[in-house]
Amino acid sequence: MKNVLMILLFLASTSVFAQRVTVTGTVTDAGGNPLPGATVQVKGSTIGSLTDPEGKYSITVAGPDATLVFSFVGYNPREVQVLNQTVINMVLMENVKGLEEVVVVGYGTQKKLNLTAAVDQVTNETLENRPVPNVSQGLQGVLPNLNIRLLDGKPIQAPSFNIRGTTSIGQGGNALVLIDGVEGDPSLLNPNDIESVSMLKDAAAASIYGARGVFGVVLITTKNPTKGKTSITFTSNTANKRPVAVPNFVTDGYTWVRMFTEAFVNGDGSFPQNINKTLKVSQAYLDEFKRRVESGEPYNTVDIDPVTGEYVYYGSTDFYAELYNKSLMAYDNNLSISGSGDKTNYLISGRYLRQDGLFRYNTDDYNMKNFRAKGSIQVFPWLTIDNNTDYSQMQYHNPMNVGEGSGIWRNIADEGHPNGTMFNPDGTLTMVAVYNVGDLWYGKNGIDTKKGIFKNTTGLTASFLDDKIRVKGDFTFLNTNNDYKRKRVQVPYSNKPGVIAYVGTTTNDIAQEKAETQYLATNIYAEYENTFNDTHYLKFMLGYNYEQSTYQRLSAQRNGIIYEDATDLNLALGQSITTGGGWEKWLIIGGFSRLNYSYKDRYLLEVNARYDGSSKFPANQRFALFPSVSGG
Repeated sequence: MKNVLMILLFLASTSVFAQRVTVTGTVTDAGGNPLPGATVQVKGSTIGSLTDPEGKYSITVAGPDATLVFSFVGYNPREVQVLNQTVINMVLMENVKGLEEVVVVGYGTQKKLNLTAAVDQVTNETLENRPVPNVSQGLQGVLPNLNIRLLDGKPIQAPSFNIRGTTSIGQGGNALVLIDGVEGDPSLLNPNDIESVSMLKDAAAASIYGARGVFGVVLITTKNPTKGKTSITFTSNTANKRPVAVPNFVTDGYTWVRMFTEAFVNGDGSFPQNINKTLKVSQAYLDEFKRRVESGEPYNTVDIDPVTGEYVYYGSTDFYAELYNKSLMAYDNNLSISGSGDKTNYLISGRYLRQDGLFRYNTDDYNMKNFRAKGSIQVFPWLTIDNNTDYSQMQYHNPMNVGEGSGIWRNIADEGHPNGTMFNPDGTLTMVAVYNVGDLWYGKNGIDTKKGIFKNTTGLTASFLDDKIRVKGDFTFLNTNNDYKRKRVQVPYSNKPGVIAYVGTTTNDIAQEKAETQYLATNIYAEYENTFNDTHYLKFMLGYNYEQSTYQRLSAQRNGIIYEDATDLNLALGQSITTGGGWEKWLIIGGFSRLNYSYKDRYLLEVNARYDGSSKFPANQRFALFPSVSGG
C-alpha cells in the first residue's frame, strides 16, 4: 500500500511540474532598441522578472493560461497570454501623452520626460466639488507617501504634512508647503481654485529650497485664466453629514448604577457613598431604584429626599445623544468668471462655505469666505505683467466647559452618569448636567476664532531670443490676522428646590488676543533653454530669493464679568488682570540654480544647488550650501 501511495504522489508531482512553462524573449521599443530594466510580471501574482542590458528576460509561469504584463517607465504597458508560446518578444510604445505632461517643480515646470527626481502631482480634478471644509482634508489619501495628520476633526485644523514617514528621531519635521510659490496655510485655500498639487519627495527635488526643504516640499498652484470668451461657472454643493463613530455606552440608569457599585465593592471592599462628586449613592438608593424598575409602572425620575431636601435621580440619560446632532448640513457655493482678450486675461473667483455644528447646543458653527482675482497683461511682445490677489476669512466657534476645565468628552466620562438627568422639575440644570452637556445648553461659554489673510503677488515675465531666454520676477505681500476671544461665565445649577449654586466661579473672565504677521517675499530668476542638433537638450536656471516676516501679538484677560452676556473687557471689573505680547522678525536670503541635461531624451542629468542664509541661526552659522545631483 505504501508503494502505491508513493507512485501516486510521484505521478501527481510530475503532472504539476509538467504544467510549468519557461518563457523567454526580448523587450524593445518601436525602433527596435532594447529596453533594459523593463518589468515582466505574471498578472495577478508577485512573480516577475527584469530585462537585462540587452532587453532579454526569462520567466517561469504556472501554465499556458498565465498572462504576462510588460511595463517600462514612460511606455504603455501591454499584456499577452502565454498559451503554447515559449518565446514572446514584446514591443512597447512610448506613452507620449504622459511624457509630455508638465509637472510643477521648484521655481518652474518640467516635462515628465526630463524628470529624474521623485515628484508626484495631482490635478484639480481630484479636489473639485468634494464636500470638504479645507484642502488639507481633501488631500488625504490622494498623493502616495503624503501623510496628513489631523489632531482632531475640527474644520479649522491646519495639519502637518509629512512625506515618506519618520523624518528624524525625537524632533520630527514637516514638509514645506508653498501656495503659488509663497509659504501658506492650505486650510484657508479654496479647493476649487487649485490647478495642481505637486510633491517633491527626495533631496534631488527639494534641495533647491535649501534648509526648509529638508523634509520635502508640497507645491500648490492655483488656476490661471482660461483662453477665449468670458465664461461664468457657478457650483453649489450641499452635504448632509453625521457622526460615524459614537461611543455606545450603557444608558440604562439602574443597570449602570448596579454595575458601578459592584465594581467599586470588588475593588475597594466597601460600598460607595458617591459617584464622583455629582451624585450620592447608597444600598437603600440602589434597592429603591431596583424596585421602581421592576415594578413595571411609570415612576418619577426626580424625587426629593425627605431628610435632606435634595433632589434624588432615577434617570436613564444618554448624554452623548444630548451632545450630538444626529446630522448636520454643509453648504459650499463657488462662482468663477474667467476670460481673455488679445493681450489680457482675467480670473475672478469667490466661495462661501458654511458648515453647521456637530453639537446640539452652543454649536460649533464654521464658515469660510474666499475671494481671488488673477490676471495678466502683455505690455510688449516680450514682456508680460501679472497679478494675483487672494483674500480669505475663516470663523469658528468652539464651545467650552467651565466646570471641569477639560474637553466635553472627558467631562462626560467623569460626570455624565446615566442615572442623572439634564433638568430638575423646576427647569434648572442638575449638577450632573452642568459638568458636561448642561454647560453647552446654557450657551454662554466658548472661544471665537477669526483668521484672515490678504495676499498680493505681482510678477513679470520677459522672454528673449525666441523664448530661449526667460527672466521672471515676483513680489509678494502677505498679511495674516488672528483674532481670538474667549468667554467663561458661571453656570447655575440646583441640588435642592429654591437653592442655586454655580460652577466656574474661579474663572468668570474674558480674554482677547490679536496677532498679526506681515510677510514680504521676492524672487527673480533667469532661464536658458535650448536643444542642439535634436540631440542635446539643455536648461539652466539661476535666481535669487528674499523673504522677511514680522510677527506681533497683544493679549489681555480680566475676571469679574458684571453680567453673563458681556463681550467686552470693559465689562469685567475683577482684580485678576493678565496682559501679554510678543514680537519676532526673521529674514531669509538665498541664491539657487538648476541644470538639466538630456541626451536623445534617454540619458538625463539634473544638478541643483542653493546657498541659503537665515537670521534664525547664530551669525557664524547662518549660511550653508545645499547641492543635489540626480540622473536617469
